Amino acid sequence: MKCIHCQKDSKYKERTGRKCSGCGHLFAFEPKEKDPITDVFFQSAIEAVSANGVVRWNVDHLYYEVCRRKRPGFKKIIPVIVFAFLVSAFLSIGMMVVLRNPLGLIVPLLVAPLCVLGVLVYLSQKFVTIRSSEFDRWWKHWCDVHGTPKGVIVRKEAPVPPKQAEPDLGDYSFDRAVICDNAATVDLLLANQFHFENNCAILSIDGYPAGPFELIRKMLRRNPSLQVFALHDATAVGCRMAHRLATDPEWFGGHAKVIDVGLRPGNATVFKGLYRPSRGSVNVGEGISADEAKWLTSYNLELAAVRPEQVLKRLFRAVSRRDEKEPADTNGGDDGGVFFIIDSTSFSADAGDGDGGADAFG
Repeated sequence: MKCIHCQKDSKYKERTGRKCSGCGHLFAFEPKEKDPITDVFFQSAIEAVSANGVVRWNVDHLYYEVCRRKRPGFKKIIPVIVFAFLVSAFLSIGMMVVLRNPLGLIVPLLVAPLCVLGVLVYLSQKFVTIRSSEFDRWWKHWCDVHGTPKGVIVRKEAPVPPKQAEPDLGDYSFDRAVICDNAATVDLLLANQFHFENNCAILSIDGYPAGPFELIRKMLRRNPSLQVFALHDATAVGCRMAHRLATDPEWFGGHAKVIDVGLRPGNATVFKGLYRPSRGSVNVGEGISADEAKWLTSYNLELAAVRPEQVLKRLFRAVSRRDEKEPADTNGGDDGGVFFIIDSTSFSADAGDGDGGADAFG
């Protein structure tokens, strides 16, 4: 097993006390002692979510990256199928030649449908297979051995309230705002300076960050030229968020253009294997179509399943379209005097071969 510090490849008998025989650093994981992952595996997942140290990220991003990499790719199934057929062929020959039993010809005929069934079961696997509690244990052990990785976002315990010495802040205005359905997505965007680089406000619909939240929301509502971008999980609450922003008088009802940039069920297909089970039946309406309601009744998909770098790139592309031709309205046009647009092209995806090789939302 290779050490992530000195790159020395040590045999198990050389890793006394889980220490590298080259540099003496501890290994966090030991497959010979029933750990299902290695230090190199975990480090590779961290490098993927951080874009090799360029992007800041949440622990949930790492969880989904590990789930993605632990899910065997289709390429890994092919050798298993080949091996099964070879074994069946040898058994068939043995029965016919050694035991002189012509029933040996039946063996490959029995193995073939079992292999096909195995592939179908694999392709139908939609939900994450690693329990969050199990991953939390891996994460804690990694941090205990190697320290907390650079770039991981750690939220402050208490938000900093707005300074009383800046009464003119309420007179300032942004022309764009990104509203998220949870605080973790806000943390991701703020930690990567998305608000500075794109001159936009970033809030969550449930009131985060608490300190400046109400002041910024009032400031945004006063801007008649405001564009609002709704960024959310593929859940019933998330998919209804743009509709709420566009119609709720406490938000932008009648005063702003609201563009839903995903995630939506239509973006989820290539993330099969990273779904979560839904919590109940979902009804049509308030921004959710019949097909979406059917999908959301069975599944959910969190935005954290997408690598942070791709979220930032695709959101930047969507926000930068303000001077281009507007995306087609797929929600029935004018909604109470407010544009509610589902921009289904903002997030397209390529999840690769299941090993985390290709960038999601590529």
